[in-house]
Amino acid sequence: MSGTIGSFLPMVRKIRINFRFRLDSPILKVGSPLKEQAVSPVIGIMLMLIITVILAAIISGYVGGMSETKSKPPQLVLQTEAWKSSSELINVSMSVISAGDGIPTRDLKIITSWKSVSNSGGNITIPGSLYPQGRIPSKNGLPEIEDFGNYTLFGGTNMFINTSAGDQVFFGTSPDNIDKDTILTIKIVHVPSQATIYSQELILGDNS
Repeated sequence: MSGTIGSFLPMVRKIRINFRFRLDSPILKVGSPLKEQAVSPVIGIMLMLIITVILAAIISGYVGGMSETKSKPPQLVLQTEAWKSSSELINVSMSVISAGDGIPTRDLKIITSWKSVSNSGGNITIPGSLYPQGRIPSKNGLPEIEDFGNYTLFGGTNMFINTSAGDQVFFGTSPDNIDKDTILTIKIVHVPSQATIYSQELILGDNS
């Protein structure tokens, strides 16, 4: 028995020595290479998060600035009438009731569409198309006539079409192809804001 215990003691000492050696191992020392390697990824992740937050703030500010600089659509109130005359011309009258501080027609485009029992069509009118012409109130009481794109809409301005050429431009076809009781749709788009500021559907009347 004593021989067995005597042979066991050296083994215990060896285990204790090995255990103490592991506690003193450089792996557990402060500032050891392995600890520095473990800290470095954490710092890297924190830096990446900081950069991401900064970039997100910059992008958000840029997008916000773009949205603020986008033009706000003006307010436009019109009274529109359309009728076919005895000469088969389509007369269109758009009287401006309110246009805020003024809306330059160079910033507008007019979209028309029409549909009858037998036919349909439409067109887009942009500045430079001459029509609809504008009848502008003047100080001397005599209205001035301007081409579309050259005048500004104010309360009291009247846009009108009363020629065959004007009908062709405005509706995209000869007035002969548009019958009485045809459904007309007129939309006005404010180009800088891409907003539709006026839309009306009406039935072509007869004033013959």
